[in-house]
Amino acid sequence: MKFRPGTVPPRAHISTVATMESHMSVVQKPVRLAIALSACLLVSTAQADPIPGPQRQLVNSTLWQQHAPEYALISRATFAAATAALKSALASRGSAAIEQPDGGAGKPPAVIVDLDETMLDNSPYQAWLARRGVEFSEPTWDAWIALKQARALPGAIEFANAAVKSGKVTLFYVSNRECKDAAHCPNRSNTMENMAALGFPGATDPSRFLFKVPGDPRGDKVTRRKQIAEKHRIVMLVGDDMRDILPQEDVKALADPGSAIGRRAGDEIGKRWFILPNAMYGGWLSGLGKTADAQFANLRAAPLPAADAPVLASWNLAWLLTPATYDELLPACRKTGQIRSNERAIPCTPGRDPIPQRQAADFDALATVAGRLHADVVALQEVDGPAAAAMVFRQGWKVDCFVSRAHVQKVGFAIREGIPYQCNPEFAALDVDGASRAGADLTLYPGTPQAVRLLGVHLKSGCVDGSLKTSTSEPCKSLRRQVPVVEQWVDARAAEGGRFAVLGDFNRALDQDAKYSAGPDEAAPASVFRALSDGKPAGAVLRRATERSCFDGDPHDGPPIDNILVSQSLAEGRTLDAAHLRYDKALAEGRILSDHCPILLRLQ
Repeated sequence: MKFRPGTVPPRAHISTVATMESHMSVVQKPVRLAIALSACLLVSTAQADPIPGPQRQLVNSTLWQQHAPEYALISRATFAAATAALKSALASRGSAAIEQPDGGAGKPPAVIVDLDETMLDNSPYQAWLARRGVEFSEPTWDAWIALKQARALPGAIEFANAAVKSGKVTLFYVSNRECKDAAHCPNRSNTMENMAALGFPGATDPSRFLFKVPGDPRGDKVTRRKQIAEKHRIVMLVGDDMRDILPQEDVKALADPGSAIGRRAGDEIGKRWFILPNAMYGGWLSGLGKTADAQFANLRAAPLPAADAPVLASWNLAWLLTPATYDELLPACRKTGQIRSNERAIPCTPGRDPIPQRQAADFDALATVAGRLHADVVALQEVDGPAAAAMVFRQGWKVDCFVSRAHVQKVGFAIREGIPYQCNPEFAALDVDGASRAGADLTLYPGTPQAVRLLGVHLKSGCVDGSLKTSTSEPCKSLRRQVPVVEQWVDARAAEGGRFAVLGDFNRALDQDAKYSAGPDEAAPASVFRALSDGKPAGAVLRRATERSCFDGDPHDGPPIDNILVSQSLAEGRTLDAAHLRYDKALAEGRILSDHCPILLRLQ
């Protein structure tokens, strides 16, 4: 295998979730941007373009806010409940704000509301991001504010007017829209004009609008709530994000309903705290990943039996070691000779490419690829066990069933969380010469009619094509010894009548190999594929999906050697839909990925 770092084609893209409440600044020329944004907003309503890859996660959430009657009803119901609770909130003792522990007794009452997705609907801006396939940016956000086209959320104006009429209540609009200059703030003046036109009370009074200013922690409203608490008793808080009500550290503690803050939330919600839904952006996305693919990995899937065949994948990760292991083994690296299965060493053969030394950014790039790998299980090759695999397959995955050889090139699996599985004894017989790789054996959905047995392999390298019968090279001799061993596994599974697959790096161009017949001698076959798929016993018939080039305009060295072979019982009545997750050139620029790309197989 020849390793070539950082050689990748343009394919996948990284998208970033818009987080408006945490990204605010003033643009120097908002008028020009506002005009351009306004034109784009008008055009976007008439187009029916394909969904761009970046920001595609915004589509459903934005459509829900703009079109779902349920959203409008929830908004009206929330504000109606807040309006009904005003009288009791005014009569209650103490403060609704954590930042006012003294209760604010004797001070005039105040209600604090957030603006974006609480009072004002910014979904047209989110729709613009989704339409254009671009990330949130401060200049475009400020340009949207300058348009002064935000509408009021259903019930917001009625609640605001009811609050100020309920008894000397001062209504404060606390927002993370940003003022770079407290004396001259276009975002504040544009917001006030927008809200005055809509009929919000106090919209002409700048003192009612507390925007983010330089020096404020990004997204933190604690200091502004404290500022209000100096002269007012805070009787109610309304927002779309718990950070509109609590400090960030207390928001995290809400995960435990039995905690002090969890109990406080249970007492206050629906009485003095009111939250509107916002599926488009917000603090709730923290830790779930910035891209749709990373977020996909955080889905909590039910452990249901497979309704159909699982999505299978295989990926050779090209000497994947943790940095600590690399540093440990490098000083005593092997300059000559083959490293055997029971030896813990890495090669450094003079005149040959060194094995990759990956840094954190390389693992992050590989993890991004793994996040896009929409498979149920991935057979892994050239991975030094679970610790190395976990640096790529992070949230949403389990890495398990690795073979036990000391050699750093191991075979194992990554399994999507929520899918039942069991690790079977490793297929040690595949190590025919003490220097080859054993097979990893796994069962998905064990003990159910949907059970699928999988054998992950990484066969002997150096015998890519040609008849095994006539080749006299040592690698071909070793591969010829491995084939009957794999065939025994296949025949045993076929005799059981179950569903199974063999997947991994065969180090063999099976599309060419399949042209040869197996030959009469099962102990010395001429073809890998024909020997495995010979119909003896009945059911030992395999269908093949083969890797293609990983690189647009830069073909992978040599013919494709990664394959997924599925049993007739697994493929029966289904169409094999093979795919290859090619690397994104921008993602791989300067990064060390692998000279193999993942191969996927869906059985439709």
